[in-house]
Amino acid sequence: MESEVLDYISGEEVMNIYKVKKSWLYTSAKRNHVPVCRIAGKNYYSRKHMDKLFGVSADVEAVSEWLTMKEAQELFGMSAASVRSNAYRHHIPTKREYGQTYYSKDHFEQLRRTDLVADDSYYTAKEAAEKYGMSTANVGIIAKKNSIAMVKVGVKNLIPKADFDRIMEERLALYGSYSIV
Repeated sequence: MESEVLDYISGEEVMNIYKVKKSWLYTSAKRNHVPVCRIAGKNYYSRKHMDKLFGVSADVEAVSEWLTMKEAQELFGMSAASVRSNAYRHHIPTKREYGQTYYSKDHFEQLRRTDLVADDSYYTAKEAAEKYGMSTANVGIIAKKNSIAMVKVGVKNLIPKADFDRIMEERLALYGSYSIV
């Protein structure tokens, strides 16, 4: 078995970098068998193991705006479980400071695409279905058959209005109705 040289950092550095309390550091290190060396009465922890344990997977220094759980729920209309699962599934940078979890606002906005949802140049599948008197499944079929690129935002499919309206006008001129032939 090869022995690898580990990079060690002091407990104070761990608490500053990962924003954890001393008790949580000790408990987590012991529970997860993090290599510790004691020098002159101070504990030093393996940086590699601390990164793995406290989840530094993104450059948190580059993130400019952070949201609390409550702010993310209000801003994006999501439940707490949904915020946590989206952050986990889509690798949204999170940081934990003194027991409070923060989420990257920019990453959530990119995921939820709030700019597109509010944009008047897109229909939701439901809006298009209501306008043309058909089901949302028919809207999807028409968009797919005519190679209209739909954008998925959360649970909504957004369809460019200009493209969909053009296709529907062609269908009206060709068939005399919007229905699928």
